[in-house]
Amino acid sequence: MRQLVAWALRAGADPGDDEDLRLRKVLLLSAAYLILPVAIVWGAIYALAGATGAGLIPLTYAALSLVSIGVFAAVRTYWWFGLSQLALYIVLPFVLMWSLGGFVQGAAVALFASAAPLYALLLGHRRLAPILLVVYVALVVATPAVVESGLFARLAGQPLSEELRNTFFVMNLAAVPTLAWLLVLTFSGGHAGMLSAARGIVRRYLGQAAADQFLADPRRQALGGEIVEVTVMFADLGGFSTYAETRSPAEVVELLNRYFGLTLPIIIEAGGTPTQLPGDAVMAVFGAPIPHADHAARACRAAQRMHRAIEEAAHSGGPRFRIGVNSGPALVGNIGSEEFRNFTAIGDTTNVAQRLQATADPGQTIVGQATASALGNDARLSPIPPLQVKGREQPVQSYLLG
Repeated sequence: MRQLVAWALRAGADPGDDEDLRLRKVLLLSAAYLILPVAIVWGAIYALAGATGAGLIPLTYAALSLVSIGVFAAVRTYWWFGLSQLALYIVLPFVLMWSLGGFVQGAAVALFASAAPLYALLLGHRRLAPILLVVYVALVVATPAVVESGLFARLAGQPLSEELRNTFFVMNLAAVPTLAWLLVLTFSGGHAGMLSAARGIVRRYLGQAAADQFLADPRRQALGGEIVEVTVMFADLGGFSTYAETRSPAEVVELLNRYFGLTLPIIIEAGGTPTQLPGDAVMAVFGAPIPHADHAARACRAAQRMHRAIEEAAHSGGPRFRIGVNSGPALVGNIGSEEFRNFTAIGDTTNVAQRLQATADPGQTIVGQATASALGNDARLSPIPPLQVKGREQPVQSYLLG
């Protein structure tokens, strides 16, 4: 049964559809399939009551709706499918009511058409929705004149008894809001599910705290950034090339995923934002986009925890992280193009952090002068000879974090 439903909802699907169009197609198909049995039941009841002609109108709606779905499956044109479904939904209930003799004799069955503008809005037909509303009001206003003309009087067949008419009043008054509620629930649930999935993807790339800020403030998604005080961490696996040389790509990927699975949560838990995973390395920023006054201490605590986690996991053999940490001003924001961008920290602070990492031995963390000053007496630091960093005239004073 589940496979049959999945097959039915794939009608009209096109590999070139984006996520929004694919969702709207599925939602409109869901609406069409939901209304079909209602139309068939209404038509059968009219026919059994002797109003054979009236019964044929809902059945005609069901048949034309199926034809519309079939054409949609072949041509995959969403706007045509939406227009055909909504046109049937707004016109045929009025034809049915006119054939039965008007508002009272027809048990206000045209109420079904009242939801068409709402469905159009939910399905993304924003220009069509007000047109359908005007059409609905016009058909309501025209109903007395149409009934008086007798144009559809011969369609119904035997008039409905008062008892059956009252029954249909109850059914129509109950069915219309029930259908509307079900369809709105389906539409809102589909969109909510899509948004939830999108947010989940963003959080997997940025971490939950940072992602929440980006999703809450669209201005943070623009290219560019701002200068802020941060601490940048670089960590890569010393001896990784030698390790990977004698192992299959699958083994190498398994090791990286295991190592990152241990260390990335540590960075995020400490308030850092991983920004890059270039091969066997990780870059993370502390202090932005989530501000923390103690970003240097957070980065160093994370570095030490990362070493311990890998030491416990690796036992004997296997590469170890070598980590560089540096604090200072950096331009933090998005770099790239409209098509693709990356959240990162740019500037001398970042460059020095990467150079410090390159001088560390596996299992070591080397920090810059600004980070050491921020830590004060809260960390064990051993001065090492100033480092001549490529691209800088003055040597960089650095410290081994114990």
